Order: sequence, then C-alpha cells, then structure tokens
Amino acid sequence: MRIEIIHRISLVCLSLLICVLTVNAGALRDAKNILPAEQDIREDNDQLGQLVEAFLKNQKRVLDFQSSGLDNNEYLRLIECQVRAFASCQDKATGAIIDPVYKIEWQYSTPCYALSIGLLARTGYLRDNTLIKSGIKALDCSVSEMHENRCAHHHGEFFIQPIMLAMDLYKGLVSEAQMTVWDEKMAEIDPYVLYRDNLKRKKICYNHNVVALSGEYLRLKKGLGSHNDFFHIHLEHQQQYMSDFGLYIDNKTNPPMVYDEFTRQFMASILVEGYSGTSFDFYSRKLRLGAWTSLFMQSPYGEVPTGGRSAQHIWNEAAAAVTYEIYASQYATLGKKQEAGAFKRAAHLALKSIGRWIREDGSGFIVKNRFPIEVMHGYESYSAQSQYNLLACWLMCVAYLYADNSIDECPSPADAGGYVLVMKDVFHKVFANSGGNYVEYELSGDPRYNATGLIRIHLRNSNPQLGPSDGIPHKWDNKKKKDLGGELYAVGPEWFDAKGEVHRLAEYTNILFPDTSYFSAYGGDKLPEIDVKNIKLSVDGVAFEVVYTGRFDGVSRISQRIDIDHTGITIRDILKGNVKKMRACYPMLVDDGMEETKIDFQEKKVILQSRDGRICFQAISPQNVTVQRKQRRIPYRNGYADIAYFESDVNRMQYKITTEF
Repeated sequence: MRIEIIHRISLVCLSLLICVLTVNAGALRDAKNILPAEQDIREDNDQLGQLVEAFLKNQKRVLDFQSSGLDNNEYLRLIECQVRAFASCQDKATGAIIDPVYKIEWQYSTPCYALSIGLLARTGYLRDNTLIKSGIKALDCSVSEMHENRCAHHHGEFFIQPIMLAMDLYKGLVSEAQMTVWDEKMAEIDPYVLYRDNLKRKKICYNHNVVALSGEYLRLKKGLGSHNDFFHIHLEHQQQYMSDFGLYIDNKTNPPMVYDEFTRQFMASILVEGYSGTSFDFYSRKLRLGAWTSLFMQSPYGEVPTGGRSAQHIWNEAAAAVTYEIYASQYATLGKKQEAGAFKRAAHLALKSIGRWIREDGSGFIVKNRFPIEVMHGYESYSAQSQYNLLACWLMCVAYLYADNSIDECPSPADAGGYVLVMKDVFHKVFANSGGNYVEYELSGDPRYNATGLIRIHLRNSNPQLGPSDGIPHKWDNKKKKDLGGELYAVGPEWFDAKGEVHRLAEYTNILFPDTSYFSAYGGDKLPEIDVKNIKLSVDGVAFEVVYTGRFDGVSRISQRIDIDHTGITIRDILKGNVKKMRACYPMLVDDGMEETKIDFQEKKVILQSRDGRICFQAISPQNVTVQRKQRRIPYRNGYADIAYFESDVNRMQYKITTEF
C-alpha cells in the first residue's frame, strides 16, 4: 500500500512538472545575451539600418493586422505529426529510422527522430511510453553510430547537435548508468576523424562545418570534448563567409539562399549557449544584421527566399524559425516589444508555411508541391522523405527550446511592407513589399536553379504557389548531375531578333560571373551592367527599376519597372534595340501534383484558381493584344508550368498581376 501511495504521489508530481513545462512562457534553455551593446545598425550596414528605422516607425500603422493565433504548442503539434508518421519506419533491432522510399537509413534521420521525441516527452506533450522507448532506442543507435564512426552517409556533422540536445532532454527518462555510457562515448569522439568538413582535409569548409561547431560547443560546454582547437580554429575560419548584410555565403558564386539561413541559425545557437570567445563581437554584430535581413526577405506567407539548391523545401522555414525565436527572445529581454513582436510574428508565419505542407499521414511534402513522395518531384539528389522531414523537426525543436511564449505578435516587415531591399552583392537579389504584396527579383540567375528576372510574386489572400513562387530553370538531372537543356522563364520580356530567333531576359544567367557566364562567348567584350533604382518608397506603395545594359542578342538595354501597392504588382518592360516582336511572359502553375489549376482566358487576361486562392495576369498596354498560352508542360519545383503571354510589335509593354478581377 505504501509503495502504491508513493507511486501515485510520484505520478502526481510528474504530472504537475509536465503542466509547468507545457505552460511555461520562458525558453527551456537558458539563452545568453548576444545583441551588440546599444549599437546603431546603420554603423554596420546603412541601407539595412534605414529599413529597420522606417519599419519601426511604420509598424503601428498596419491597421488590419491580425495575429496568427499560434503559440509554442504549434511546434509540438507539427513535430508530433512527423514522429508518429515515422515511428513505423524504425528498425526494431537497431533503432535506426529507415527511409520509406529508399529503404535504408538516410543521413541524419535517426538523431533528429530521437531529439523530437525527447522534446515532446520533456514538455509533457507526449505521454506515449511506446514512442518514448522508441526515441531512447533511436538516441542509443545515434550515439553508437557516432562513436563507431559509421554515421549514415558520413553525416556525422549533422548528428552532434541533435544528440547533445537530446541527451539533456532524456535526463530522468533513462537511468544514470545509461547517461554515463552515452557521455563516455561522446567524450571519445575525435572531430577530425568523424567530420569530413575540416581544415585538415580541405582548404574551404562551408555549412557542414558550422553544423558540427554548434554541437561541438555543446560538447565542450558539458566537458565531453578534448579537442578545443577544432572548435575555435573553425569558428574563426567561418568569419570570411559573412556578407555585408550578415548573410552566410555558402558558395562564392551563386550561393544558395537557404544555406544562409540554415547555417546562420547554428551560429546564433552557439552564441546563445554562452560562447564568449574572441569571435563573439564579430558574430554578434553580423548575426544581428542577418536576423533583420531575414525579416525583410520573408514573404507574407512566411516563406524564406527561393534561389539555389535546396530551395522550396519545407525545412527552409523551420531553419528561419530558429533565428526568429532567438531574436524575439533577445529583444524581449531588453524590453523592446516592437522588435520582439516582429520576430515572434515572423516565427509564426514560418510555422504557418510549414503547416500548409503536411500530408494525410502526418509527414510533410519535402518540396512545396503535392506529388506522391515516390515521384520525388523537385527533389535534390540528397533529398529524402525521412531526413528532410525530420530535419524540419530538429530545427523546430531548437526553435522551441529558445522560444519565449509570453511575447505577443506585432506586425513584421512581411505585414507592413513599404520597403525595397537591394543586394547587389554575391546574393544579387531585390526584395520589395507593399502592405503584404511581395516580390523577389533575381538579378543574375544560376541556370541550374533559377532564371534571371522576377522569379517570385506573393500576393495577399491568394495561393503563394500561383504567384509564381519560383522561376523555371533549365531541366536538370540531379541524380546524374547533368544539364538536360531547357528554356528558362521568369515574369518578364521575351523578344524576336532581326533573324526571328527568340530570346528572353530569363536566359541571361550568371551575368556577374564571367568565367561561367552566358556572356563568356563574347571574349574580351564588356560584360553587361546591372543598375537598380529605387523610384518610390512609402506606406502606400513602392517601386523599383532594374536596368540591364550590354549585348543581349539584338538588344542593348532591358528595363523592368515594378510597382507594388495594395492592388497588386504592375510591371513595365522596355527594350532598346533591333526587335521584330516583343512578348510579356508569365509562368503559370498548371499542376501541383494533386490538383490541376483552373485556367480562364478572357481576351486581355487570364485568371488562375487553385486550392485556396486566385490570381490574375492582365495586359494593360498596348491596347490591341490578347493573352495566350504556349501549351507547354514544363517541370519546376512547384509542379508543372505553362507560359501565358501577350505580344506586340512595339518594344514597350505593361501588365499587372493581381487578386482583384
């Protein structure tokens, strides 16, 4: 009887602890202050500083702002959906997670699964003992794989952080003897042996190395690492890859957008965990810049920018959520409610984006389309159902660990708009937003992944994928790493030269990189110049113009002016040169893998409707034109596209993309 009473009391105490953890407003992990001491952002980047100042002044003018209604439990809900979907994929003998398509353990799925269950159990969100035992088995498998240097696909860099975080979460769920075994195994790891991305093997170390550093710092902090030189040498090495906007440059030519956000949030986690060494001041300043830049790049649907490899994967937004939650908490600690609320809002927008892509079984669509997972439409060669869904869970776990649930949402730049962010550096992008109508402009595309020109339009109260949400790249076989040829498309001009041959702005890629450029065939001729002009910046609307000057197959100057206001996007294209005929092209999503778009042509416009939104492409001038389609079925990340267009004998055209018909 006495034992039974004690057992019941223990259960009550555990239940009370669970309730406290579940409703606790503060973050689960103790975050250190990482913001620079009272430093004006304009000292590090004047353009960004001006945007931040203007945003904070205009933030309260967003009169129609509505909170998302989300809180920290949304992380747990999405994570639990995934965990339950992948529980049946666990190898009962080893504890490894087996990919449902490839039928093998794929990269770092297993430690991500273990971490996810650990967080759900620690917060009391999950009370399923069978799943908790499954998580313990997965963690034991992951620790052994690291210790024995047999991580799937040699991805040890991606094991260390989720394992170190998970070990903290499983305290009290396993015996002290088991924890000791795990500690001893983790203490024996040699980072120069386990991690392939290190300076003893390579001259250049990119994002894999930073992923490892985030876990190595936790190992050092816990006293389980003896290779202090690895962490400090490599953290200093990574400084060279931070841009003037605080973004991480994962490749010196055409760096992928998502590996900026992905890598940068690992750097921020190192700082909030307590790093205060010689690189602290540098990263403190750079990462604050990057955090604010992220806000101005975020679409009103919570999506991170498209561009480069791994774009349009749902884990992209999970990575961004880590940064947003960290800086929301940082500003809240200083009592800066406007800033904290903007970052919290951005985190919740990112969560809403992820929520759009959950399948019936609880797992996610890897890429933002709805094809069966076996088709792997839009995947990279390394994309897999298990590893990339569970990567999203890993990142959402980290976001939750640093999230402060007491922070109220305030409008973010994605809501307020009123800005044009121009990056003519290695990222060569323009982002602009007016009242939640948003564009992303690619100044110099990478043909494997993106066309040049206006590649993304996200309008309020529509379906973001109809926008379009991405440009159309060359056909590219990622498995064979082979360019299969194909036409590049963005929203913009196409023309016929004096010989009748067709060209479009979208196909002039790698303009900024002459060694790999379309223009390298011109030999010593001067490469084209790109100029971006801000024409209008106000709360009522913004406008910018992109001008290309050079040799473009019969054209010497290409101009695109883009006006954004509450009604939508208005575009004016002007060509200078010997042009027989000109067209304005608009890539239309015609099939997302589950639903074909309803398409209605009405002389001077076409209306697209799919799932939860509509959008209209409308010719404005010249007057005597008819919108037509090319009758293509072109594969790209979001599904299949056709091209709507209208044409004229003049070299000046104007058109509009709107949700108002």
